Amino acid sequence: MSSVEYHYPVIGRKGTGGIFDRLPIQTLEKDHPYQFALFILAFNAIQQRSDAPQAVEEPAATFMEIASIHGRPYVEWAGDRNKDISADYSANDKKDTNPVPSRFGGYCNHGAVVFPTWHRPYVMLIEQSIGNIAEKLAQDIEASNPDEHGVWIKAAKELRFPYWDWAGKDVPENGLPPVLYEEKVEIMAVGGKKQIVHNPLSYFSYVGGVPSDFSDEKDDSTGQVAYFSKWQRTYRYASSTPDPEGSHTDLLQKTFKAGANDLRRRVAQLFTFNDDENSAIAWDDFSNHTAESKRDIDFINRGSLEGVHDTVHILLGGNGQMAYPDYAGFDPIFFLHHSNVDRLFALWEWCYTEYWMGSGYEQDGEQYPWTQARGTYAQVYNEQLLPDGALQPFRTEQRDYWSSSQTRFLHEKSYPKYYSFPEFEGIKVDQAAVSSQERASARKRVQAYYDFDPQTKAKQVTSQAWKHLPVPNKDDPAVPSDHTVIPHYRTFGVHVKLLEHAYNRSYSFQLHHKGNAHSSPQLVGTIAVFARPDHSPCKACAVRREAGSIVRGLIPIPPELIESIIRSNGGGESGVSFDQTLDHIKGEFVGRLVDATGSELAGAEGGLEVTQVPQHRVASRRVTPVEISLVSAAVAEHVEDKNRPVYLCDWQHHNSIFNGGWLATHKDSE
Repeated sequence: MSSVEYHYPVIGRKGTGGIFDRLPIQTLEKDHPYQFALFILAFNAIQQRSDAPQAVEEPAATFMEIASIHGRPYVEWAGDRNKDISADYSANDKKDTNPVPSRFGGYCNHGAVVFPTWHRPYVMLIEQSIGNIAEKLAQDIEASNPDEHGVWIKAAKELRFPYWDWAGKDVPENGLPPVLYEEKVEIMAVGGKKQIVHNPLSYFSYVGGVPSDFSDEKDDSTGQVAYFSKWQRTYRYASSTPDPEGSHTDLLQKTFKAGANDLRRRVAQLFTFNDDENSAIAWDDFSNHTAESKRDIDFINRGSLEGVHDTVHILLGGNGQMAYPDYAGFDPIFFLHHSNVDRLFALWEWCYTEYWMGSGYEQDGEQYPWTQARGTYAQVYNEQLLPDGALQPFRTEQRDYWSSSQTRFLHEKSYPKYYSFPEFEGIKVDQAAVSSQERASARKRVQAYYDFDPQTKAKQVTSQAWKHLPVPNKDDPAVPSDHTVIPHYRTFGVHVKLLEHAYNRSYSFQLHHKGNAHSSPQLVGTIAVFARPDHSPCKACAVRREAGSIVRGLIPIPPELIESIIRSNGGGESGVSFDQTLDHIKGEFVGRLVDATGSELAGAEGGLEVTQVPQHRVASRRVTPVEISLVSAAVAEHVEDKNRPVYLCDWQHHNSIFNGGWLATHKDSE
């Protein structure tokens, strides 16, 4: 219990003269040298490096404290000291440690409808901390260098926390930009000179040693260990040793590039919600990977913002902090990742202004609340989540907690946040759209940027090969009256439902294509389970499976791949049925469950004719995916306005892909 109340409000960059854009990190480095220099110097300062300016006066604003909010150490944040701790997590209280699964002891919200809203003030907090230090540094520079007057302070006031668009068009080829991993960086100095300094984006060294509740994560069968209790700094794809030489950047780049096209397709899917969705359920689908709302037809799925976010965590981390929720916040790239998550959230809420969590959802005439199933440091088990509920530990200037309602939108009528993002495909998120038509047209452009453009793709495929694909007629009630269905064209995806606690750590489902006469073998997509270990007394009991959440996602299948499969199996020639094509698609897929380092845990072959896995080799029910199924939808376009986004309809569930069972290839799957 704190002896005094102390609250450090999250106000962002208030008092800087306006609303300024968060810029892509590459743009900040290339085109804004003074802002970039101050950003790097201030980031080094809040990391409390011995060779950095000693300018941090607020303990709550140090990187060590800010990073600690997300997960471990499970302690009260220095910026929200409270005398009343009756609801707070305690590692010594059985009500928190003994439930199955156990209560989470960090502050962050995952697997819940407040995932996007909670992380918004979190990024504002580090933006505020770095910005405040940048202003102090700029004032000192100009005071000592009159010739630089009006340059540095202006840059400091306009500085906002940058983002990295990990789904950008260049990422499949280039991967991470060097500024995110090189340990030294060149910045502007006084007098137009340049200087080389430590790059605070590459890693963070713990201040005061490794926190006492950090623990190693070990795979007994492979010997792979993440030495969180011993590593004095953060790593990405580290060697399994207590003292790695550094991060394995080559492996990081190779892995990220391989998954980049899937990220692009999945971001596009977030903007394919139709205009006539149920508001609360649409928000639930978009906001989080659990999708708490109950429904009869749950395979209609566009994926979620949190789900894409999860995959980025695993791709960036490997055997390192970013792949583990309890430690991810300590890797500086975490905040550039989440700044981009916030950008996508801003774009989505600009496009879909009416979709919102509300106070819950309705199913079959019954009202259901939203909940935080595992609790947090400040929220009890299964606490109800409401739009005006508290987003601990972030307080406003009025000393009450931020609420989800306050986080909504970045335009002038919203609660002040003092930042925006650059114009993107005609969208400026701090300027509300004037009409639903404007929002719809922008949605179509966003879809196309991230490579979802079925109207164009339908013209590029071989019409003869696709002619047997069924679509509804114009009189079908699933088709809006002012739309017409694109003939002989469907969009395909793989609906994935995974057990959160299957392996008691982060893991992923990977969908691979075997390759055929028209396409090389490839990774099609990944759904990640970004999970904390459950340290309740029940380490491997069946109840964890039942009590844990199910993580849902959708892997879009590129139409080019569907085309190659059809052409390799008869090319749509007379006599090939739609059911046969579905079997052909399934038969060319392979599924893998892998841990955060990429080590295989279990595997499965797709198709109806696959050999059944011998009973003594079958993966345990504890870890087997709940569902991996093929789904498809028809595509309808507006009769008159081709600039409107397409309408996905006639969703069909084509049953399981992996009918031969899952082969245990790791002892944890047995």
